[in-house]
Amino acid sequence: MTTTLMRLVVAFVVLQAALGTNRQIVTGNPAAGSFLSVPTTVKRYENDTVLLPCYHNSPYRYVRWSRDDLLLVDSRYPDLRTPPRMRLWPNGSLEVTEVQTEDTGDYMCEIMTDGGKASQRHAIEVQYQATAAVYPEDPIDIRVGQIMEVVCQVTGVPQPYVKWTLQNENASIPFENERKLSVLIEDRSYSGPVQCTATNGVGEPASASVEVFVHFVPEIEVKSPTVHTRVGETGILECLVTAHPIASIHWFHHGLPVVFDRRIVKLDALVTKHQYYTVQRHQLAIRNLRDADLGQYECKAGNRVGIAGAQLELTGRPMVASFKPAAEMSSPTTHNFIWQTESYSPLIEYKLKFRRVPSGNVTPARRNFPLLAWNELIIPSDGSYGPLHSIGYTLQGLQPTSVYEVIVLSRNRYGWSDPSNILRFATGGEVEIEPGNEDTSASVMPSSSIQTTETLEYSESEAGSYGDGGLITDNMIPNDFFDYGTGSESAAFRLSPIFTSSSLLLAAFAIYKLFVEIKHF
Repeated sequence: MTTTLMRLVVAFVVLQAALGTNRQIVTGNPAAGSFLSVPTTVKRYENDTVLLPCYHNSPYRYVRWSRDDLLLVDSRYPDLRTPPRMRLWPNGSLEVTEVQTEDTGDYMCEIMTDGGKASQRHAIEVQYQATAAVYPEDPIDIRVGQIMEVVCQVTGVPQPYVKWTLQNENASIPFENERKLSVLIEDRSYSGPVQCTATNGVGEPASASVEVFVHFVPEIEVKSPTVHTRVGETGILECLVTAHPIASIHWFHHGLPVVFDRRIVKLDALVTKHQYYTVQRHQLAIRNLRDADLGQYECKAGNRVGIAGAQLELTGRPMVASFKPAAEMSSPTTHNFIWQTESYSPLIEYKLKFRRVPSGNVTPARRNFPLLAWNELIIPSDGSYGPLHSIGYTLQGLQPTSVYEVIVLSRNRYGWSDPSNILRFATGGEVEIEPGNEDTSASVMPSSSIQTTETLEYSESEAGSYGDGGLITDNMIPNDFFDYGTGSESAAFRLSPIFTSSSLLLAAFAIYKLFVEIKHF
């Protein structure tokens, strides 16, 4: 019988080693025999009862239990006080009732038999709900570009799993199961609570958080970068400033600080007082405008993080013109235009810029070449005072089954307006447009009386060089806002006014005598 038990013990030790357990049967003396009980780790929740076995194959003289090398009970000393909630059973087992977290540890049973001393180890693992605490506990003030470090201190058995959650959703992914969070603050969207959540499957997850306040350079939004007005009126420039901490505002005119008086005043108002930032509206109001008040302005906002600025223009130039649908039908060699603009000062003239666009089989040799140069026509104004001005023209001498682009500008005594959007149209006829050609955005209907039009945003890069470096300054009229393009097609194009009230215009066109058609409405 003894030989059989010894074989079982040896087989169990080999099995334990194969499974990688760190629990071993310890026998102080081989002659002491072997244990009938098996070393084990008991996992229980708080307030459960645990029984640690200590069964031997032979009677024992005495038994003693210790936890982490601290003596708990010894049967040789009946007067030794047993710790609360612990009881030694006659067979040598130790019972622990209402286990608490402090009962977690390694327990060792030592038995003295006739054959000698033998020992066996067990363990108690009291499982309890996870807890979490974030350090630092106080709100974090940090600037954009700095690295934020937050530590999450967790407890619980089993070991809790940690997850971080930031206001910025994209930043929560790389920080799974890390006790320390290190993240680069890229922008103000990182403001908000940073939360650590600990989960171990026992009870509900535990969370702790800390508020983060990101300090950033003021952000300026200008809804109307160009404000059109007239002398004698009141001009108002406005910028919205978002900042934390709150920014101070300064206004500049042509690079010099604005001097405030009864005529020029600054108006500030709170738009939003958010927990993590402030939005303020800042206005510069100039009453009874003078010519000297026109020009470039700058709204500058600064706090202890940095300074930002935004450019605004107070101008008397005309507003950007927009093309309107023409009621009169065009033909394969002509196209009718109507545009409308707004100017508080009388208009002097218009500039119509046009060019043919290589497309499909119309100009196959030019498909891989740059667009043709702009051709320009100067059109006198009809002398109306406005402020709303409408005028129409007929462009003649066009090539059938072709695609063209046109833009228009207006000028008054303060200078040229910004260019309109590009109007792209096609003359009548049948045109085959190959797919994938970026220059063939317009299609042509197979009818001599129907044209397709499309409005595109005008790009300054296609406008050619500017005579004054691209700057438009108030109180002066530029001589050449655009360089005049010279193309082989320019002689074939002439402009015929649909709406005009100027006899000077009629005389000018009479001199041209090339494909001129004058229509009065």
